[in-house]
This record gives sequence, structure tokens and C-alpha cells, in this order.
Amino acid sequence: SCSVFGQQDFKSYSQTYVESNFGVAYINLYYLNDINFLFPGCSFLIGNRKFLSQETFIDSQIGLAFPSIGTAKIGIGKYNFNIGRAGIIGIRIWPTHIYIQQNYLTDRCSRKVSESKLTRLQRRGKTRENLLCGEWTFSLEVGVPEEGTDRYGMLSLASVTMATIGYRIYFD
Repeated sequence: SCSVFGQQDFKSYSQTYVESNFGVAYINLYYLNDINFLFPGCSFLIGNRKFLSQETFIDSQIGLAFPSIGTAKIGIGKYNFNIGRAGIIGIRIWPTHIYIQQNYLTDRCSRKVSESKLTRLQRRGKTRENLLCGEWTFSLEVGVPEEGTDRYGMLSLASVTMATIGYRIYFD
């Protein structure tokens, strides 16, 4: 006789998180005699990661930022659960940039949970799944030139490129 095992159906799910970022942008003010300089920035965002398959997800964020006041971005990514890493490519809507991002899961949510931590969780009626998980994020972004020029204008807030580092905390 033969046995046949059906493939388990994937059920889409979402993860909500908060994220803070710090970074630096390379600015070109061509309308002021091509002044170039580095400018710091930061943001505080709320986001959502919706898994479309076991590895593929849509990542979206919106929040407060300096110096742009507000910011938002959306991307598509692939998650590797074996090593706890994700890669994302997408667009920052404001200020407009195309970005790539790499996320690294922290040890807190990896399979290496100590016995003492599990005991403390059990005393509170919780399990390993109740840990607040976090990820480090690193991104590189390129501004969008003004139409018909090689100059980076108001859509990108004169930013030619940006690099950021951030930390993301997922809700229970």
C-alpha cells in the first residue's frame, strides 16, 4: 500500500511592530552652487509585515521623522527562518527613495531561550511565543532625480542617498 501526505496549506498572517531608525543622508543642494554635505536623521515608525507565503511578505511603515516630519515606505521581502534574516526591496514614498534593507533577528527570539527565562515565563503563565521579538535593520536608499535631470530635488528632499540603522520590536 502507499501513503500520500498532503501539503499543509499556508494561512497568511501579519506581524505589527514599532521601529526606530537613525541614519545619515548625503545632500546635494544644486540650487545653492552645488553644496554637498551629510545630514543626520531619525524616525519612529509603526509597521506591519504581512506574510503572503511561508517566506514572502509585504512590509509597510508610516511614522514621524526628522527632518521630513513624516515618512512612509512599502516593500516586498523574503524571510529565511533558518538563519533569522530578511531581505527587502521597496520604495520610500516620502521623501521618495528606492531602498534595500536587511533585517537580522536578535537572539532573544531565536531558538536559544535559556531554561531560566522559560521558567520565569511559565511562572507568569506565558510561553516562549510571548517574548517580544526584535530585529536589527540596515538599509541603503537612493533618491529619485527630478524629471529630465540628474539632480535630486524636492521629492527626495535633495537627498542623493541615505543609510540607516534601526531596531524593530514586534508586538505579542
